[in-house]
Amino acid sequence: MTTTAVATPVVQFVDVQKAFGGNKVLVDVSLDVRPGFTGLIGPNGAGKTTCLNVVSGYLQPDAGDVRLAGQSVLGRAPMEVARMGVSRTFQTPRLIPNLSAVENVMVGGSRHYRHGHLAELLGLPSARRDERVQRERAYALLEELGLDHPDRAANAFPVGSQKIIEVARALLNDPVLLLLDEPAAGLGAEDVDRLVNGLNAWTARNPEAAVMIIEHDLELISRLCPTAAVLHFGRIITSGAPKDVLRDPVVVEAYLGADVAAGD
Repeated sequence: MTTTAVATPVVQFVDVQKAFGGNKVLVDVSLDVRPGFTGLIGPNGAGKTTCLNVVSGYLQPDAGDVRLAGQSVLGRAPMEVARMGVSRTFQTPRLIPNLSAVENVMVGGSRHYRHGHLAELLGLPSARRDERVQRERAYALLEELGLDHPDRAANAFPVGSQKIIEVARALLNDPVLLLLDEPAAGLGAEDVDRLVNGLNAWTARNPEAAVMIIEHDLELISRLCPTAAVLHFGRIITSGAPKDVLRDPVVVEAYLGADVAAGD
């Protein structure tokens, strides 16, 4: 999906700082994430996952602000941030092992917030109807992302496929902000193609949503993201079109190495 420079940011990092002990992990991070795909790249330890943890409520910054559609998320618990429209995945999938793939996707459903747990416990028609709708959507998302055997238990899938299940779960409620932490790690080339196609299809249906991706697969970033930002020791050192960012001498020297620069 394409986006324009004048689109209103979905989320804004404003001079965000975070330290663990004496280790400064994020230093004055300012970044506007607009509708469509935005990549966040950098080596291990650069602070990428900390950025996702701050915006999703798993960590509170020491200074600065994070605003979702103009509203600060600071001080809010992860569940409250999720209710504001933020979904995320993790480097290590967090699935319920004995539930099927489709049931794990349905765990991300919002039906409890619409009719409540009591309606579900009593088996009311509204709850049963919501469950049918969510199940159909879960099957459709898994199919779109190329996952076979959706009724198989989650622990029967390899880690790469478990990541696909988690992506589908994060998509189920059509979030306004989707945070993906290395979604392609462990996937083969065909699975990456299916992931890209599925994400593109979802963003086409949700053109106002933003997707922020942490990924070491720079080819995937180039395929999906009109914009990429680079973290270097907790600072954003550059951002722009991936083809330009990846040619930046500072980026090449800091992250990619002379062999990549020579082959570009």
